[in-house]
Amino acid sequence: MSTPVAGERVSAVIVHYRTPAETLRAARAVAATAPAAEIVVVDNDSRDGIGRLLAAQVLSARLLNEDVNRGFGAGCNRGARETSRPYLLFLNSDAFVKAGAVAALEAALDAERRAAAVGPRLLNADGTLQPSVRRLPTPWRIFCESSGLAFLSRGRRPFEGHTATRQDHSGRREADALMGAALLVRREALEDAGGFDEAFFLYAEETDLMARWKKRRWTLLYEPRAEVVHEGGRSGGDALFGQLHASLVRYTGKHHGRSAARFAGAVLDAGAALRYAAALFTPGPRGRVRRVRYRSAMRRRSAAAAVPIR
Repeated sequence: MSTPVAGERVSAVIVHYRTPAETLRAARAVAATAPAAEIVVVDNDSRDGIGRLLAAQVLSARLLNEDVNRGFGAGCNRGARETSRPYLLFLNSDAFVKAGAVAALEAALDAERRAAAVGPRLLNADGTLQPSVRRLPTPWRIFCESSGLAFLSRGRRPFEGHTATRQDHSGRREADALMGAALLVRREALEDAGGFDEAFFLYAEETDLMARWKKRRWTLLYEPRAEVVHEGGRSGGDALFGQLHASLVRYTGKHHGRSAARFAGAVLDAGAALRYAAALFTPGPRGRVRRVRYRSAMRRRSAAAAVPIR
């Protein structure tokens, strides 16, 4: 029996929206480190010439064009539908795999039959750890995070948040939730859960999928031997912070009910208003960034109203 070649069972799906340099880097890294992998770039109506750039620089990549930007989850679903390999590497355009990462992720899924997906050790651009092992959001965790209790307690229980939490990143382990910048997903598990919920335009779509996997008794893995550099924020950053809050409210309504969603919305709005007020007295570039971020967050109601909770 021949030994599988790294990447030959993997379809890498990169959703692109106006980040041509980053998308090219992400695609090149997959091609260089796992040349047997299929590479699919889903262009969410960017109109920035990404097809021409890919054709010139990443010959193995296939471009799928969307006529309108329907969001990140919709782009992932499109890439999954138009490929057939058993493993799907969903990779943010602002993330790139390091040598051996794809092979390590494949090995982790091979070893755990009930693992729906595995996430790598994420690194900042300077090589430091980017914490990616998280908890699923609950109304209490959202309150702790938005109120600042999670940060003051440094993520310790009972005041841990869903992102502000003390989680072990030293070895392979099961995880409650993971940051979705890079995930190797078992196609069978994706299809079992019905794919990404396209009502989430951006943010929390992977968290929603992980929550549905948990209900269907799939597990989630973290594999630190696989390393992926993730810069973050290249497709909108602070100006889209309100969309993050809107998606959290949608997630809470879907998994915890309407009353919980109203509570989460009130908590997030109050936290954003307090932080915006503090940013008014923060000097320099940092103050400007924080004001953009929390002004966007205070407008999250319009983003939340765009698609009804279902």
